[in-house]
Amino acid sequence: MKSLGKLLGYDVYLIESQRDCEDVIKTSPDSIDFFGFDTETNSRIDMANRDSDTINIKHDLPFLLQFGYNYQVYLIDFRDFDDAVSIFNCFNALVLKSKLALAQNIKFDINMLWNIGYVWHTSNCCDLMAISRLALESKSEREGGMPLALKPLARRMLGSQYAEAGHQIDEALRNIWHTKLKDLELRLKPYGINRRMINEVLKDVTSSLEEFPDDVQKIWSSWSLSSRITYADIDKNLMHQYGAIDVILVLELTKVLLPIVMSKKQVPILKREQQLIMPLVRMERTGYTVDKKYLIKCKQALIFEINTVKEANERLCGENISPNQHQAIKDMLLKKFGYELTSTDKNQMSILIATDAKMPDVVKEYLNNVIYLRTLYKWMSTYVNSMLNKLNATKDTKVYTQYNPNGAISGRFTSNFQQFPKNPILSHLGDFELFHPRKMFITDPDYPEMAFIDYSQVELRLQAEYTYYATKGEGDVNMLRAYMPFKCHKLKDVWVHDDDLEDWAGVDLHTQSTKEAFPELDVHSAEFKKMRSIGKRVNFALIYGSSLKKIQEILADCDPEIVAKLYNGFKSKFKDVKTYSNWVAHNWVKNNGYVTNLLGRRYYLDNPRDIYKLNNYLIQGSAADIIKLVIIRVDTFLRKNGFKTRLQGCIHDELCICVANGEHDVIYKIKKIMETTVKTFVPLVAEISISTTNWAEKRGDE
Repeated sequence: MKSLGKLLGYDVYLIESQRDCEDVIKTSPDSIDFFGFDTETNSRIDMANRDSDTINIKHDLPFLLQFGYNYQVYLIDFRDFDDAVSIFNCFNALVLKSKLALAQNIKFDINMLWNIGYVWHTSNCCDLMAISRLALESKSEREGGMPLALKPLARRMLGSQYAEAGHQIDEALRNIWHTKLKDLELRLKPYGINRRMINEVLKDVTSSLEEFPDDVQKIWSSWSLSSRITYADIDKNLMHQYGAIDVILVLELTKVLLPIVMSKKQVPILKREQQLIMPLVRMERTGYTVDKKYLIKCKQALIFEINTVKEANERLCGENISPNQHQAIKDMLLKKFGYELTSTDKNQMSILIATDAKMPDVVKEYLNNVIYLRTLYKWMSTYVNSMLNKLNATKDTKVYTQYNPNGAISGRFTSNFQQFPKNPILSHLGDFELFHPRKMFITDPDYPEMAFIDYSQVELRLQAEYTYYATKGEGDVNMLRAYMPFKCHKLKDVWVHDDDLEDWAGVDLHTQSTKEAFPELDVHSAEFKKMRSIGKRVNFALIYGSSLKKIQEILADCDPEIVAKLYNGFKSKFKDVKTYSNWVAHNWVKNNGYVTNLLGRRYYLDNPRDIYKLNNYLIQGSAADIIKLVIIRVDTFLRKNGFKTRLQGCIHDELCICVANGEHDVIYKIKKIMETTVKTFVPLVAEISISTTNWAEKRGDE
């Protein structure tokens, strides 16, 4: 075993043989409190956009495994080690001895180890991010809170000695990248073309390499493949040091943060997060089958539409201006039409188009086209090109995502699969469907049904629930009666109100608030339905804690006066939402700086000016912890009973399930689990939708 010296107070060793593995097991203690580990993988690093998602949890492979405990860190470089069995035996033996096996974003490392044959079986895995989320103030980094990323958090929590950790790696990556860029420049130079010129063309999603000579296309394609940078390209010694530091930071931060979690009485919540890890790993590895032919067809349609609208705008203004050339658009409108555009922000332009009586019609048409083009560009890059790139990179028929259970302060999942629009994008004439993001996700031959089980209006139900607690059982009668026979009794087998003996019937909450705002409208009219649709968006934003001004900004496509009426209609109809807000503030004071959601998760805030955020955290966090507990229960149920049906994803409050052949009835058992896992005063209702084709064509179960 090779000693690599001391690093931040830890002895670091490189394991080089099967015998070394055996020696580590023999010399290890019988019990290990904290076992930290990490992997380094061949995931591609996009040097042009370091925030881009280039990870494939099913296809990427680890080349370095590092682990440590009791001020010792061990490294195993798979590139120099042929005996995988002895590695797994050593690693597994230490995991079994550990009270907690910890990593930062642990699901990723578990997935990487699974990809090379090591499948995690113990229940002691724990994510440092979960510990951090429960220990730290409930405040985002953007708002001045602590970061959750490993090295920035270590710098803040552990001191300046950790400030340089990782900087050498970034410098090494930049040097490799610059070398590859110089190589490209030399190869392109004879053609009078450079990388900037090619990127400028490719920035337009309708353009392609075909605009360049064949030799340039070959050079670029060859270089794009050879310039795939990963951590495996970095000097081994430097990489070993970097890997060791990550393990050390995990162990040292755990020592600082775990006692805080314990002092805040959040250990039960942490244990629930631990139980969630493996169900999420299995869910992530299930993936989504994608219809590649549909994507290619839609890409062609989108390109045609983009070119059509660009040509229309060129006819209007006499020149071809990209929809993202903000200053050029302002200058052109002022010069050609004498109109001074104050903002090129999409929402602000929508407001100006709707409210500025001085705006010429030709400018309105032009700006509407600009907004539409930006949407087309975004959908092309975010959904079509991104998905095609993932499929082409792996030659797989499926795509995979990661669900971060600690990404949001409330406890909600974050994932790049959370935001697929429910509706398609149409042609500018509105007569043709160009692309529907959810249509690209299709059923698998082994799983002929896609089931979607969604909690019905769970945030509003939880808001009603909280008004019950905030008023000590009096409750917001209007809100509670939307979901249950509250303050009602049975009269001849019919529920009637206690106060006026009117028949009780669950009334749609959005309809109630819209009627309050527009009492003159017939509830069956098209105008009322339009107002209700806007009102629904207002209501959700309102219970998320948004002010009227903020909601008007969010709903920039709607008349601000209509939004204000709907906002006030909700507050007038459901008065105890304000009582709830006051109750939250009172509890924050009573508890010396925190409030607790329905499942025990605490939210700590130091500044009284931030208390309003807790209104949303309690509702969103309760919904999040409910769905997390449900995922644990459903995963256990499916595995215990030998079902082939698999959890596929979680989109907000909706479980996505791929149903195996002959297992249709399991859907109703999962629905029951969702409705009975957590007992609430206001009943939780789950609704089933099923598709035998694709996600977009799901239909309610009858």
